[in-house]
Amino acid sequence: MFKRMFLTGMVELMAFGLLAGAVAIWAVALSPLR
Repeated sequence: MFKRMFLTGMVELMAFGLLAGAVAIWAVALSPLR
């Protein structure tokens, strides 16, 4: 039970990190266009 919760938390954290990274890259890529 605890292991499953830990794995779910890790996957959620990884997905959040990827999303934040994509948003940061998108902002950096768009900044010269403004």
